[in-house]
Amino acid sequence: MNKRMHITPLEFGATGDGVADDTHALQTAVDEAISKKIKLTSPMSAVYAVTAPIEIRGTLNADFELAEIRAAAPLAALIRYETPNYYTILRNLRLDGNLMADVCLDIVNARKMRVDNVISGRHLKTALNIRQGYEIFVQNSHFNGATPDDINGDAAENTVGIEISTSDCHFSDIVIIDCKTAVANRGFNFYERIHAWTYKPEIIKNSVCFDLWSPCVISDSYADTFYICFRLRRQGIKCKLIGCGSYYNERLYMAKLGHVSPYLLWVDEGDGRGVAIQSSMMLATTAMEGYYSNIEKCAVYTDGSDSFVGWKDAPEH
Repeated sequence: MNKRMHITPLEFGATGDGVADDTHALQTAVDEAISKKIKLTSPMSAVYAVTAPIEIRGTLNADFELAEIRAAAPLAALIRYETPNYYTILRNLRLDGNLMADVCLDIVNARKMRVDNVISGRHLKTALNIRQGYEIFVQNSHFNGATPDDINGDAAENTVGIEISTSDCHFSDIVIIDCKTAVANRGFNFYERIHAWTYKPEIIKNSVCFDLWSPCVISDSYADTFYICFRLRRQGIKCKLIGCGSYYNERLYMAKLGHVSPYLLWVDEGDGRGVAIQSSMMLATTAMEGYYSNIEKCAVYTDGSDSFVGWKDAPEH
């Protein structure tokens, strides 16, 4: 039996030159791979220009070999994923919002999905948006905001790296660059080895590394040059920060660039009770005074395993 092992969008009429509209060909290839239960792949050099979201509506095994999907018209999303089916794998893919796509990867509903080595950038709102589902694993990926030369005001104010509104998902070994909010967590999720950093003054101003609305576990992760490192939105929220760190690039974080004193913790409701920081090294900036919290008598739990350097009113053990 001579059974095919994979297909590519080029077989369905895609040019992959970044100029011609490859929307129909790429969508047809995705649908065919799902229907025939065959792997979808691509030449690494291909750049697929699309003018409508690519819809994934079933279990897909896709390895794009670092090919790129690029927005060529205003889009709600570059890729829209929605299926109750298990075990989709999406790997080795570049997504360019091209300052035209609101979202690079929009997961409306997914179960037991794997996203591996996805590199996205230049979205207007969100790099990765996860709305419903569970056991979605995202790893070894880069989520970038707009690049320094072409950022506009809307992108600078609205850009988010990861936004998730569901639970039981896992994120590991991820870099988030120049997103106003690196992570907006609205479910019980797990974050491991997340390094988020800002570089442009427009992004640093009023930026938040972890915007926490729901319980989560964050380990071995790093808030690098943000106005607020951890924002606690709700009273009694239970979050564990284990082996985490903060750092400031003092060539970038300065008063003359319009920055104000940063905060390690910003508590919107309550007193921070329920949050624990353990085995963490939190460094403030010497460019200006940094504050441990925006409230007095912050009840976030810490112990002798933590180190707080340069944060005004931080616990002393």
